[in-house]
Amino acid sequence: MKESKALRDQVFNIVDAMYNDLLNEPVDEHILKVLYTAATHLKNKKNEPAQVIAAKTVNEITLWTISGKNHLGDENAERMRELMRLSRSGGYKWYSTGVGSLGVHF
Repeated sequence: MKESKALRDQVFNIVDAMYNDLLNEPVDEHILKVLYTAATHLKNKKNEPAQVIAAKTVNEITLWTISGKNHLGDENAERMRELMRLSRSGGYKWYSTGVGSLGVHF
């Protein structure tokens, strides 16, 4: 199945918006690194589906925000929900193992 450029661009735009929004906020540096890594993968690793990159991004950020010390805000929480929705599109499903597993990250 060929991935649409629109899907890849949509995931990139969400990741980019989150990065720019959090760049000057008091969040753990690792979250910014995850967003940067996701953007880099979206631009350079065309063989890795955007859904997988979205899932890895959600998983990694979830692991770092679960402590409650890194508040992303309502707008970024909505972006995370959108990334989660996109990660389930195109035949990729959110399971406790596989792409949806919290063990799947960068």
